[in-house]
Amino acid sequence: MNFDLKNFVHKRLEKKVFTGLPLTIFVIVFLILLATFVGITGSIVNSTPIVQIDYTFTNYLFHYRTVPLAKTFYLITHFADQITIIILLIASLVYLYFKKELAYLYALILTFIGTEGSVFLIKIFINRARPGADIAYYLEGSKSFPSGHSTIAMAFFGFITYYLIHHLKTRSKRSLIIFLGALIIGLVGFSRLYLGVHYLSDVLGGFLLGALWLVAGITFRERHFYISSINKEKTPK
Repeated sequence: MNFDLKNFVHKRLEKKVFTGLPLTIFVIVFLILLATFVGITGSIVNSTPIVQIDYTFTNYLFHYRTVPLAKTFYLITHFADQITIIILLIASLVYLYFKKELAYLYALILTFIGTEGSVFLIKIFINRARPGADIAYYLEGSKSFPSGHSTIAMAFFGFITYYLIHHLKTRSKRSLIIFLGALIIGLVGFSRLYLGVHYLSDVLGGFLLGALWLVAGITFRERHFYISSINKEKTPK
């Protein structure tokens, strides 16, 4: 059986079906994020120059750390604490359930479980020690890579941002939500660096891992959207 490259490319670029252009874009983004994450992970395991950048950057922030800013970022970092996220997650799931937006609900569950499970397993596999007690503002018990706070901030707050921009009518409101979502994610990640509880690659790796599961969750939701749209078109009026 001959492989028809032209037909394959045409199907991948089809806009009206989910398995066409939409899925192609999601897969490309997912693979780029995955390749970058694997590259950072490999650099840490093999002790390549990225590790030296981590130490240099951590010491630089420690040198310029001030008590007022440390206290501020200590509060910010709790935005992505396990207890805070669980409370927000439960509230979000209850809201989505009563709004009957079950596709979003299932997608959020997928995103959360995938994020938490992968962080747990990768921390065990990489087994990277955190910055020392002479650097850290406070001590954490788990391993360093990837940053759990950064991962869940990207996945959870990213998904909430995705949900909100699909329910706002004006471009200005959507732009504001995207800005606020990115700001929260960025501040949580930087708080881990400023407090000296993670290295730069821990946070970047966390962002990438969280983005992987965010893309997975969005793909799940968008697939349901396309299937629902097709079914509505096929339903006799």
